[in-house]
Amino acid sequence: MKHIIIFALLGLLFTSCEKDISEYKNDPRVYFFERATDLTQSRITFRSFSFLLLPLEVTKDTFLIKVKIMGETAPYDRIVRGQRIDSGSTAKAGQHYEFIDGIIPADSITGYLPVVLYRTEDIKDSSVTLNLSIAETKDFKVGVTTDNFFTLSWSDNVVKPGNWDGFISLSAYFGTYSTVKWRFIISVTGVDNFPLQQSGRVPPKDGEYTFAAMNDIKAMVKDALATYNSTHDPDLTDEFGQLVTFP
Repeated sequence: MKHIIIFALLGLLFTSCEKDISEYKNDPRVYFFERATDLTQSRITFRSFSFLLLPLEVTKDTFLIKVKIMGETAPYDRIVRGQRIDSGSTAKAGQHYEFIDGIIPADSITGYLPVVLYRTEDIKDSSVTLNLSIAETKDFKVGVTTDNFFTLSWSDNVVKPGNWDGFISLSAYFGTYSTVKWRFIISVTGVDNFPLQQSGRVPPKDGEYTFAAMNDIKAMVKDALATYNSTHDPDLTDEFGQLVTFP
């Protein structure tokens, strides 16, 4: 009789466990899975982005945040999406950002949640912040609570280089400084820092730009400016109302 009772209890326990496992498999969830490349794969909950090195024509970009599922994979693509957390967020929906659907590909455990970031006038001298979490979709519920918070910060700021003016300076190649001019140079070259060789009699240090290199860069940005002006009306004008020119 004891053996019968034990087997009955084991049967109930097995049935209960089987039911729990089944419910878990049928309850797919997703969470942020940004991780550092260190040995412990530390959790990353913040990323920043700058439009500064992108061409002026680029007015938006899509930032991808890695996510991971809990539960079984599926033989079809599934939708993942973000949602704004109002507390601490300064970015405005529709003006600074937009959520679009991301995909967990078929038979995959990871994917990306996309956020479209907009390059607006007000982020040229400031930055905006978006706190976000996972939104529930038809395919997923929210996963790990500690991985359901992420922060994005982005801007389009420029700062006048410290070596623009002086005896050996960028002004010799680029002329008078303006924010619009500096932004244009960065968009053309993809560089936002030009350390200059201090003397032609001393070999340049690593990362320093020689006289010849800077003249090549000046020629590059002058050609780019001519191309820009030929396709835009009016010509490129700075924040002081002056036409952008190079020596």
